[in-house]
Amino acid sequence: MRVSVLVLCALICLFVVLAEARQRRENQTGARSLERRHGNRIRENVGHQENVARRGNVGRRGNRLAARGKNSRRRRQNAARKNRKRRNLAKKKNHRTKAKSRREGTSTASSGSSYAVLPLDFDQNYMRTTDSIQFERVFLAHRYGLSFAATTGRTALANTGNMQYTCKGFIGGQKFIFLPDTGSSNIWVPGPHCESKACKVHNRYHPGKSSTYVKNGTAFAIDYESGSVEGVLAMDNMKVAGLTVTNQTFAMTTKEPGSVFVKSKFDGILGLGYQSISVDNVKTLVQNMCSEDVITTCVFAICMRGGGSSSRGGALIFGSTDTSAYTGSHSYTYTPVTKQGYWQFKLQGIYVGGTKVGGPIQAIVDSGTSLITAPPRIYKKINQILGCTETSSGECWMECSKAVPYYEFEVAGVKLRLPGHKMMMRVKTKKGRTICLSAVTLLDGPVILGDSLIRHYCVIFDLAKNRIGFAATTYSN
Repeated sequence: MRVSVLVLCALICLFVVLAEARQRRENQTGARSLERRHGNRIRENVGHQENVARRGNVGRRGNRLAARGKNSRRRRQNAARKNRKRRNLAKKKNHRTKAKSRREGTSTASSGSSYAVLPLDFDQNYMRTTDSIQFERVFLAHRYGLSFAATTGRTALANTGNMQYTCKGFIGGQKFIFLPDTGSSNIWVPGPHCESKACKVHNRYHPGKSSTYVKNGTAFAIDYESGSVEGVLAMDNMKVAGLTVTNQTFAMTTKEPGSVFVKSKFDGILGLGYQSISVDNVKTLVQNMCSEDVITTCVFAICMRGGGSSSRGGALIFGSTDTSAYTGSHSYTYTPVTKQGYWQFKLQGIYVGGTKVGGPIQAIVDSGTSLITAPPRIYKKINQILGCTETSSGECWMECSKAVPYYEFEVAGVKLRLPGHKMMMRVKTKKGRTICLSAVTLLDGPVILGDSLIRHYCVIFDLAKNRIGFAATTYSN
């Protein structure tokens, strides 16, 4: 009996233990299921939030990219508009430059240019007087006289009433108006310390305004009929027609005598003769152009025009013999230079109305005067043919209605013809009367051929071959 009770108690205890173990297993399984379900919900929520955040970021990034794209397109459009505007402005500027070049007859010269054209201008309102004619004759007599220099060795021109032709140039960046003068070889402009009246009414050179100025200090003087122009030498860069010569020696004047330079249209002189007649043996502008390879051909040419109401006066051409724009021809007659100081050559003959009045004789081309001079024997023969009235001062006057025969100047077998009416000059007397004078005036010595000839025949000055050339011309004014 006691054994039976013990067995029963053991069975009951085993049943209770098994039941508790089963309950624990069920509880654990439920907890894990709940945990899995809860974890999945958490992960789902987190994933959803991440997706929402990611979609938000993508949206914001898309907005930023879209905005950035719009800004980029706007910048590209603005840049394109600016580029089109710059191109249009550049085209307009280029057209204006080309139009200006065509008007002024200039070439757009750049570094390494082989030639350049400098326009000439003139004042069509200028009226010659008997005094100015006499001054020119006295000036020429003083310049040449009996003392010829012993020799051992596309800028524009302007014309003062067909008498003074001028061109523009720059020294140390400072602008000046020059008289291009083949009868002298120095360059001078008013200096900062000149107290003469002529200096006060013209542009002055100021060393302090130039970063390329080089002091020289050598005394300088040129003797003119009215007195001496005095000054000191200096060096600076000189620019004409877009071409630059470095360290060009020139003179700054400290004194300019008389009244002739006061009334002149030019500030200074641009000498174009040979170095052998240069004061202080200064090297000339054209020589420096050649030695510095600024021009490839060591020549220059002068083409002058005159008459009418235009201020165009032709051109001074550096480095080229092509004067066809002013002559309408490529035909040239050359003759050797016989004395390398002035531009001197042998003139074979002078004819008036087909009658030979002189030659052979030495002649000089001088762009600094409007006159043509002749020694007494030739001068009198011309006047006899013209039937004009000689004055005691060396001119011959006539009625302006008088018919004048043509002139011819024979060079190297070719006769350069000038219309007779172009050899007659209108001038005013001291009493205000207008009369006409012969363009040929009296001066003993070689024949001087000034602007009266150059206006009809462009002249080529060839330093390389030491010769002078005359171009045929179709220009009739």
